[in-house]
Amino acid sequence: MPRPAKVPTPPPPGYVWTPEAARRLGRSVKTLWNYAHLDKGPKPVRIGRKLAYKITELDAFLKAEIEGDTSTAAAHDSRPAEPRIARRKPATAAA
Repeated sequence: MPRPAKVPTPPPPGYVWTPEAARRLGRSVKTLWNYAHLDKGPKPVRIGRKLAYKITELDAFLKAEIEGDTSTAAAHDSRPAEPRIARRKPATAAA
């Protein structure tokens, strides 16, 4: 059985692994995994068991976030607030 490499495998040219992407974005690794699961944020590429992020996509995501552009962000999909219903006072019996 071959031994695992002692030197980590470098990412493909123009890509970074998840920990480096998290550092560049100022997010946690867990947040990037959640983004990948929810199809939100920069899109990763699966290479073996790892996720790699394209550096240009990370930069575009940060630029869109700084400028407030919502085209790259997922739309907010929650329900709108329901209107309030005024409560009626109970009728008092005339004695």
